[in-house]
Amino acid sequence: MKQLLLRGTVSDDNLNSVKVNGQKADVKDNTFSYRLLLDKGINKIKVVAQDKAGNKITKSVSIDVKYTAPEISDLVPNEDKILKSGESVKIEFDSEPGLASNFSILMPLTNAGGIANATELPMKETSSGHYVGYYTATTNVKAPGAVVEVKAADSYGNITTQRAAGKLWINAKK
Repeated sequence: MKQLLLRGTVSDDNLNSVKVNGQKADVKDNTFSYRLLLDKGINKIKVVAQDKAGNKITKSVSIDVKYTAPEISDLVPNEDKILKSGESVKIEFDSEPGLASNFSILMPLTNAGGIANATELPMKETSSGHYVGYYTATTNVKAPGAVVEVKAADSYGNITTQRAAGKLWINAKK
């Protein structure tokens, strides 16, 4: 569960109360606020403002919440690949449909011993929940053991990153 601070404005000289899902909200200077917990799925929020004469105005909204990041499975390459200039590798994985996905080739730095990020390259959903991207080696890249990393983001902002088991040997001997 996550907490949400709901805020809104009310303007009535004879305001008696504002309730959110039946609970009294704090009201100050024509602004109301109320903290509530959101469950996974559809959360219905009902705000009722009532004046001293008993007149009510009701507003409702639904918020769809998802807390879990997408799962990535069957990530390819799952074996090391040797690429020469002009050769391509297909990068693919399975997950839930409708994700924004991309991949990076993480190149080993020869002078630092670490890994540096390459630009994120887009992947396309070629069938429901199946994502594909391609990388083509160029003559100016030499990388012994580059790592393929994919990233998948859903429309809720949940992100999963995973590295492929297979490494790329680009214009380099294994």
